[in-house]
Amino acid sequence: MASATSSLLVPATPTASTPLHAPPRRPPPAAGGVAARCHAGRASSAGGNNDGLLWLPRRDVLAGLGGGVAAGLVGYPDLASIALEASPAESCRRGDKVTDKLVECSDPDRGSPCPPAMPTPVVVDFEPERTATRVRRAAHLLDREYQEKYKEAVGKMRALPPSNPLSFAAQAAVHEAYCDGHYRYDPAEKNRPFDVHFSWIFAPWHRMYIYFYEKALGQLIGDDTFALPYWNWDAPAGMGIPAIFKDSFANPLYDPYRDQTHRDALIDLDYIHSPKDVPPIPFVPTPATAAAYDEAVQKNLCTIYQQQVRGGKGPRAYLGEKLCSEASLRVKEINERSRRRQDGQKIKPNPSASQGTLERMAHTAVHVWVGRPSPQGGCALADGAALGHDGKPHCGNDMGFLGSAGRDPLFYSHHANVDRMWHLWSTKLGGAGFDDPEWLDASFVFYDGVEKPRLVRVKFRDVLEARNLGYTYDDDEAEKAALPWFNSKPTRLSPGSKGGSSSSSAAAPEFPLTLRGDQAVVVPGVAVPAKLAGKDLVLVVEGVEYDPQTDNKFDVAINVPKQDALKVGPQHSEYAGSFSAVPSSKADGGTLLGKISLFVDGVLADLGASGDATVDVVLVPRTAGEVKVYLPPTIQNA
Repeated sequence: MASATSSLLVPATPTASTPLHAPPRRPPPAAGGVAARCHAGRASSAGGNNDGLLWLPRRDVLAGLGGGVAAGLVGYPDLASIALEASPAESCRRGDKVTDKLVECSDPDRGSPCPPAMPTPVVVDFEPERTATRVRRAAHLLDREYQEKYKEAVGKMRALPPSNPLSFAAQAAVHEAYCDGHYRYDPAEKNRPFDVHFSWIFAPWHRMYIYFYEKALGQLIGDDTFALPYWNWDAPAGMGIPAIFKDSFANPLYDPYRDQTHRDALIDLDYIHSPKDVPPIPFVPTPATAAAYDEAVQKNLCTIYQQQVRGGKGPRAYLGEKLCSEASLRVKEINERSRRRQDGQKIKPNPSASQGTLERMAHTAVHVWVGRPSPQGGCALADGAALGHDGKPHCGNDMGFLGSAGRDPLFYSHHANVDRMWHLWSTKLGGAGFDDPEWLDASFVFYDGVEKPRLVRVKFRDVLEARNLGYTYDDDEAEKAALPWFNSKPTRLSPGSKGGSSSSSAAAPEFPLTLRGDQAVVVPGVAVPAKLAGKDLVLVVEGVEYDPQTDNKFDVAINVPKQDALKVGPQHSEYAGSFSAVPSSKADGGTLLGKISLFVDGVLADLGASGDATVDVVLVPRTAGEVKVYLPPTIQNA
């Protein structure tokens, strides 16, 4: 890897999860699965209810449970003394291979949404489309005819039998399977969870996924020019849920499991930051809300600028770090240090890395902003909760929980805009992907063809240009300066942040430390190495323990005085980035251990601190729950 640190995301407090009863046998599901079969026979022998739909998402299995899902953060007393660094030889020199033969959906006893087994599992290789015949348009600008076409297509997809791998239920199950713990890396071992988030897998996999979804919609209405509309949340006119998704009467694009307080609100692309006791700002401003509206719009534009321009320099910064599935030596060390734990559980590696700005900024905020918040007292499947891979009901649905996000049609238009962000970064902002063959040759298998589904193998190198997939965006011909966020540069929050450590006399905190809401922590005097030719300066916070079932976020700032830390945000020069994740369940339960890598050359330059030997790093928690940080932040050449 480019850095001396290897990726880290391991379940920290796994707990066994036992279903109330063996689930009925259900045949494997969905359109975006790999070709490898689920071993559903075990479920059949235990379940006795052979309805052939093992993979389907179900809201009714645990309806009697009720209540919330308890989760605690358990620390490791000796972890702070462990060096969580590994040389490239101990982790991944490049990235790990990911192919349809190395990643398999497993654990059918939990009702996994595994991919359908074909009678004759022949896989054909993807062939690029010769011309771009589909133009993706902003959803809020669609004319009446196109709106009706979109509704008709989704309505017909919802009407397909669930056994069809291109039905709406199957498409939702695809995302659930790949994003909530149903897949394992290396079928021979089946002990390393695989997730398409948290690494360089994120952008290409989601591009593939919505490509086949879009094609299926066009096939259902007999229109090969149909293109999936995108939710244009990066422009002021699109910073609200598009009207086409809001009508609840006989509308296949409507989902009742959204936060209804945000139905007509201005979106907040830094949402997990916001105090929950502050009411949302109306999307249509009034004289009383005009000032707050203008301020919020500018903050949203600055968020996209941070994501696309300032913080997204290079593929590692923008697309995420290389996937590293191997458990490095540090996991063995942690297990050795943790052997005195009362539960006796060892820590299992979870292959992952660090998110790029494309994933961890607006993408995550939109998911959580749309999803229905957890009701007071918890939730139950009978009330619309999602059944997680841990066998428990989860709130925050639908968009607010990875296991159920694909059940909301708005999800696909949201991800069409995430894809557009990558497209703009590549075509207008000079961004280039990785040249690593482990990334370029990574492959997944998806279903194509509503009438006669077939398996198609796609490699990342096949999807680097949207035109190879037969689509473009309606603003392809516009100049980059016309993008509303292109010149939305942040401004300085505090005069005290001008170069040099602002509070170098402050006492250094002891690690591990616990971040709690509204309690900023200053780490003074963090060394800044001399910048090497051809390298970027990266601020790394490693050993972050968090509960994946809840909203998690902390901001990272540089040289902001502690008294101003709670005011910092993407609109400020001192802001370096955030740690955040969409809630999920994970098969083994417990907490996760993660990291964040922030590219800070732009921050240092804006603060006049590029030549400074040290800076102050400020950690600003944004959620009510606790997040532990085991190791002090470091700045490295990468």
